[in-house]
Amino acid sequence: MYPEGGGAGGGTGAADYYPDEGLKGKLGVHLEGFIPLILIIIIVFFLAIRFDFVTSSTPIVGPIADLFEGGDKPAKMLIIGSTSQEVIDVLNDNPKLVKYIVRTADSLRRNPREQLAQFDMVLLDQSQEPNKEVSLELGDAVEKYVNSGGKLMVVLDSGTKRPGAFDVIGWENTFGDVVPVSCDRVVQEIPVCTNRIFVRGHLFSENEDHPIMKGISVFPADPAFAATFEVLDVSPKGKELAYIQDPSTKKTFPGIVEKPSIVGKSIYFNYNPGITRGILESSIKYLR
Repeated sequence: MYPEGGGAGGGTGAADYYPDEGLKGKLGVHLEGFIPLILIIIIVFFLAIRFDFVTSSTPIVGPIADLFEGGDKPAKMLIIGSTSQEVIDVLNDNPKLVKYIVRTADSLRRNPREQLAQFDMVLLDQSQEPNKEVSLELGDAVEKYVNSGGKLMVVLDSGTKRPGAFDVIGWENTFGDVVPVSCDRVVQEIPVCTNRIFVRGHLFSENEDHPIMKGISVFPADPAFAATFEVLDVSPKGKELAYIQDPSTKKTFPGIVEKPSIVGKSIYFNYNPGITRGILESSIKYLR
């Protein structure tokens, strides 16, 4: 039996007795239809980034751009280790761009994932201290942080050792694949990330269209002058944005290497990034 005036085929239905419920139902149906479409768009967008159909120099406008812009708020940076005074000077000179705190790797052993999640970017820089150790727990947290959308910068030989693990050297065993370079072994099985080399030369841009290198072709800008770099003979595993050349031997070393994940990014600096103020500032803007 149906109410008077109603029936299986029409008339007075539940939507007529409860008009609000009918409206909500219609909206629910529409939203349910849009959600898969939105998810598909997001997946396609990140796949396009992953396979270089969309690159870091591709302009993004409209509402999507708002999702990727840091706005006017300064980025929150966690420095793990002890960075150079030149880096600190650049950060202190840009309070509207970035706010930072410094912590040791040992202090982040407890709940590292929760601690890292509070920051927009992480700078792993132990280049100024003798201890290059990062615990397995922290390394795993950094890997998950980047693969979940976090931004990472690594300087020189930072994080190349593990406490008590004397068979571990390099980054892969601690951080997985998120660090853009590898520590190969050379003559007599010496790991390259344990041997710093001093180079008096120049840093050259490999990709002047990249936001980090835009407007910068060589450092120092005047080719008549040279800079002193402390470098490692590491092997790139990502996109090389800049390289360092020794003018006397013509040998080159990776300068800046980037490795984007589907949602996160990691950048490796094979020198003290504080000596290239413009590049460091552009790197922070790019990551935020």
